[in-house]
Amino acid sequence: MKWGKIVLIFQAIITLLISLAFFSQTLSLDIAKISELRIEMNQNNAFLDNNAPRVMVDIKQRYTLAAYTLLIIGIFELLIIPRLIS
Repeated sequence: MKWGKIVLIFQAIITLLISLAFFSQTLSLDIAKISELRIEMNQNNAFLDNNAPRVMVDIKQRYTLAAYTLLIIGIFELLIIPRLIS
């Protein structure tokens, strides 16, 4: 069980670091005064199909959502780990 706790701590720390990376990306977009960053993607992930409908996706919104989600998950993991130790 000791290795399981070490793995959980490692996972929580890595999750928080990835969350900070997403936050830094959104902050750098804010500093550059970019309100929207959109890319065009195929709707069904069909790379070979040229007739697939295209969708505009806001990358900044996705990065912000990913940052908050990973931050919450990392904090919950860090809160659960002390309960496993005792």
